[in-house]
Amino acid sequence: MQYRPDLDSIIPRMEAWWQGEILDRACIAVCAPNGKTKREVPRPTTIVERWTDPDYVFESQEASLETTYYAGEAIPVFRPGLGPDTFAACLGAPIEFREDTSWSRHVITDWAAPPSFRIDEESFAWKWYHDMYRMAASRAAGRYFVAPPDCHSGGDCLLAMRGGTPLCMDLYDFPEAIHAAMGQLEAAVVRFHETFFSLVEATGQRGHTSCWLRVWSPGRSQMMQLDLLALIAPKHFEEFFYHELEVNAEVLDSAIFHLDGPDAIKHLPILYRLLEQTRAKADGRKKFGVVSLQWQPGAGNFPMRNWIPLLQEMQRNGANIYVDCDPSEVEQMLTELSSKGLFLSTGAADKQEADHLVKLAGKLTHE
Repeated sequence: MQYRPDLDSIIPRMEAWWQGEILDRACIAVCAPNGKTKREVPRPTTIVERWTDPDYVFESQEASLETTYYAGEAIPVFRPGLGPDTFAACLGAPIEFREDTSWSRHVITDWAAPPSFRIDEESFAWKWYHDMYRMAASRAAGRYFVAPPDCHSGGDCLLAMRGGTPLCMDLYDFPEAIHAAMGQLEAAVVRFHETFFSLVEATGQRGHTSCWLRVWSPGRSQMMQLDLLALIAPKHFEEFFYHELEVNAEVLDSAIFHLDGPDAIKHLPILYRLLEQTRAKADGRKKFGVVSLQWQPGAGNFPMRNWIPLLQEMQRNGANIYVDCDPSEVEQMLTELSSKGLFLSTGAADKQEADHLVKLAGKLTHE
């Protein structure tokens, strides 16, 4: 692979990580500038074009890939994206774009006449993603990985299409409607995964990556995400949204669950059950089916070292964990967390610092 010519060297280590084991050291991904001058890519004049113009999207991301040094388990990844509400957009919800984010308009206004929760093949998003992945099939081959689009979940799709406060009230006032919607959304999620994984595999790349976390996996891999958890009680998680995670675990070969913010911590016992279920199924039929955890403290809740006790609890409950931390925290993370099932992600100022952090991981690896 052009931007990671030693790719073969990281694969055994990553295969061990997905199985909760250590090959020779803890996994660590470090990205740093490689010293090359980043070429300028002309910016389109409008915000919408900067999000959607294919040439600009490819050229701008490739310009970054060309000037990045990938150390440890870091890999070069291209991921086309229309923002966190991609799945809702593929169901036909209009998207509003801003410079650094986007969101779906609230299209659910009356549960007596809900929208269709099926993939809209005529939607702009569905067609745009197909075009982008077809272009990637030839453009990325032998150069970098292509990641699947950010799906989130059916629950977050409802959040995007309805809004937080109304949806929380709906769990009490219209439970039958929510159950019916989730039934359709679970089927749509499966189709979403199957469609885009097939397009990703057309690049001929070796393995997959877990969407925006850029973690290599030997099989089909994706982020699991339910940001709605911060707003709801565990009983509602179990009643309305847990089954969708089980469905995802059946169709994915591996996954990383993105746990976002302190208000979501109360759901960890339920997530531990999901991890236990996937471990039990990670047999010859589904060798890499274990779900891992990523803890995201949320704005105002850093540094990551403040959450070491929580990360230790996750490890005691058998979780593989992905930890994004500042380079100054790497030594503490390696010292206080078990290397078994640990994946650290960080940045560095240059190649020398990146290589030093990888060597540090080798030095401090322990059970």
